[in-house]
Amino acid sequence: MTAPRAVVPTDSAPRAAEKRFVMRLTVAAVLMLALAACGFHPRTHTVLPIKLGPTRVVLPDNFSPLGEELARALDRAGVPAAAADDTTASVLRITRETWDTQPVAVDQFARAREYVTRYRVQFALQGPDGKPVMPAQDLEVDREYSFDANAAAGSPAEQELIRRELRREMEAAILRRIEYALRVQP
Repeated sequence: MTAPRAVVPTDSAPRAAEKRFVMRLTVAAVLMLALAACGFHPRTHTVLPIKLGPTRVVLPDNFSPLGEELARALDRAGVPAAAADDTTASVLRITRETWDTQPVAVDQFARAREYVTRYRVQFALQGPDGKPVMPAQDLEVDREYSFDANAAAGSPAEQELIRRELRREMEAAILRRIEYALRVQP
């Protein structure tokens, strides 16, 4: 009869876990290097050149949220706000702002199931000397969304959320256009 052998613990389980950790760390490092190599970087906020000077935003509707959002965005971009009576300030003039919602798809009962909301803005930028920096331009952003008649209680809040997102997209698009126009201007 043989004597029972003592069980000697092996270190294979901790080594396997350590190998998996090192492998995951290596894969993460390779992915980060690949992202850096392709030129990817998160978009930062826009910084406008100082030559624009103090700027005021003028809209046909004084209660439009776009005006307040653009004024805050210009401030974040390094452009100081101008007083309403400052005649030497640059003027970002929003000449038209329209919303349009239309059905895109209907079901077998001829009820709309998908909609598209379009937000159009026409704007122009006048420099501090009174000359146009940017002539009037039209921008349009849109969003398609589905409508569920069974869950109609949340739809007004969802539509307002879509409008806020479209305003934010419009604000960013206007600032990018201004940034480009100032960069290419002599």
